[in-house]
Amino acid sequence: MSKNIKHLARDGINYLLGFADIELVRKNKPFTDFRDYIPFEETIAAARKTGMSVGDYIELIYNQPGAAKRTIDQLAQLGVFSGRIDRMCEIGPGSGRYLEKVLSLCKPSYCEIYETAPDWEQWLVEQYKVVALPADGSSLVHTPSASLDLVQAHKVMPGQPSLTSCRYYGEMARVTRPDGWVVFDIVTELCLDEATLARWIETGFGYQHYPALMPRQFTIEFFERRGFAFAGSFLVPMEPGTTECFAFVRRSVR
Repeated sequence: MSKNIKHLARDGINYLLGFADIELVRKNKPFTDFRDYIPFEETIAAARKTGMSVGDYIELIYNQPGAAKRTIDQLAQLGVFSGRIDRMCEIGPGSGRYLEKVLSLCKPSYCEIYETAPDWEQWLVEQYKVVALPADGSSLVHTPSASLDLVQAHKVMPGQPSLTSCRYYGEMARVTRPDGWVVFDIVTELCLDEATLARWIETGFGYQHYPALMPRQFTIEFFERRGFAFAGSFLVPMEPGTTECFAFVRRSVR
């Protein structure tokens, strides 16, 4: 069957399947996360119209103004940026509102990202000159072991099922150098008190696994078993509730 005929057949089938919200895709197609993204073109246009940075505009619309800066400031207080951050990685940087602040603060010589939204990925490469690696939604397979000074993920784990988060935990531990840092936020027991849980339920926010609960003590012990020290944690806004942001440092090999 010729390529054009295959495309016509696929398009015809997809037209019919579309009534059931189903799509036929090519085998071995690169991974795509089908959860709702913050829309790219509308967001860029709206931010420009208001004269705000993209990150500030997104926080105004979707979260709390200044939340990203406060997060980075609190991580600095925990010592995350006290040493040289020369090579770093961010998982799911999205619009880059955390990435921008860390790049400005640390000025690493190398920064890689794993991002599943193609339009945001391309924008981040053009905007911040980062290296985009193919993302499969659960690993850092293209990153060598013990090669990074900082691995971070912000507002990513709260939308992942528990086993995917555990896979990312293991990968973050694998790629971090001695004295390097792992930073991420999750929804823990501290984030779902009765009042907050009621807000999530009443507002109807969330989709698929979001917000996904991950046990706090399990997370701490997971990294401690892999040679990391727990440096501390704090709560950060994620409307209509919060997440808990963790910082771990890999112990030096003596």
